[in-house]
Amino acid sequence: MAETFNMYMIKGYKTEKDAEVIEEVLKSIDGIIKFKIEKAFGAVELTYDDEKVTREEISNKLKTKGFELKY
Repeated sequence: MAETFNMYMIKGYKTEKDAEVIEEVLKSIDGIIKFKIEKAFGAVELTYDDEKVTREEISNKLKTKGFELKY
């Protein structure tokens, strides 16, 4: 397992409800090991297994709900 950790800004994040939607999406993705939404900054700390899922796949899942990972 190749573990990757990064912090990403979340484009489109504005409210507590947005955080709940983002959390649901991230929980549903196989390969995400852990995450923490930094609500004050509109960012997410994300640890994932890059052999199971890519950053692009995670971002694409979020895009279906109106959000995007920014580098």
